Amino acid sequence: MDLAKFISGIDCPDEEAPSEAALVAFETSIGCRLPDDYRRFLLACAGGYCRGAAEFNWPQGHWAGAVQMVFGLRPDEPDCSLVLVRQEPQWPTVDELLWIMSDHGGNPICMTIDKAHFGKIWFIDHEVAEYDKPWTLAEAMSDKWGYVLELAPTFGDFLAGLYEEAEAA
Repeated sequence: MDLAKFISGIDCPDEEAPSEAALVAFETSIGCRLPDDYRRFLLACAGGYCRGAAEFNWPQGHWAGAVQMVFGLRPDEPDCSLVLVRQEPQWPTVDELLWIMSDHGGNPICMTIDKAHFGKIWFIDHEVAEYDKPWTLAEAMSDKWGYVLELAPTFGDFLAGLYEEAEAA
């Protein structure tokens, strides 16, 4: 799926996309400049509910889920705000992960913003995530825990892999 098609399926009526200044302020708050492909998305779309079909597969090819909520720099809608989900995440996460979307089951779809894994897209299985103690990204990605799972090497690759069910046939 290309960027324009993905954005056309996001319900954000009459919401203006954020300014470059708003994006830079957000980047300053998280301590890094976001990847260019994701920056282009944020400057074109304020985020919202994904009313179109945007399904995704695991890298091995079998079905993983469907995008439901897409976060952006919206000041008016707490359920779609990158800033608010960063400040008060619904599920346990770590600073190296930027929660950018949720799937149909509420599982986070995140982008790593640390140097070692910068720009990769990940899935957090909130049903097996650690709630009782702090955890690190390395622990969560390990075979021992395995609840932070890689989806794509970049945001652009993740978007390119999105499809509508009819396209999968």
